[in-house]
Amino acid sequence: MRYLVAAATLLAATTAAWAQHQHHMHDAGPKAAAAQTSATQEFVAAHHKMMAAMDQPYTGDPDADFRIQMIPHHQGAIDMAQVALRRAKDPWTRQLAEAIIVEQQREIYDMRSWLARHGYVAPSGGEPVHVIGWNSYRTLPANDGSLQETQGQSWTPGSGLSLQGR
Repeated sequence: MRYLVAAATLLAATTAAWAQHQHHMHDAGPKAAAAQTSATQEFVAAHHKMMAAMDQPYTGDPDADFRIQMIPHHQGAIDMAQVALRRAKDPWTRQLAEAIIVEQQREIYDMRSWLARHGYVAPSGGEPVHVIGWNSYRTLPANDGSLQETQGQSWTPGSGLSLQGR
């Protein structure tokens, strides 16, 4: 009996500690020392919008439920990448952000199409469509991302674009 009480006490203490840890993990926002810049505020807003949009009813079909949940999750990635396109200064960050936008839009389109073919209503996401154009992967100011800076890199901002005007 003594061992049973000890085991129950240990289990209760472990469960309480784990629950406390999980509570702190889910409530984690920006660290107190983090600057509340406008970019940080935009990232936080995008995150909250994504979490609210993921609050979709489940259908019981794991194939559909996965897609229904992933569409707003991907839209959240798009929204955060758009913040990075507007705010980031590093050319690699900006290129990664644009690549994420394009790929997540493609995946949202595929998921929405699958859901429609199977008779499910898809949550919104993937609009407006971002298309890589002549000004894609450009950096601001114009001196960032120079050819000298990017020599030897395998993933170059503006790769494949005309060098005229640089």
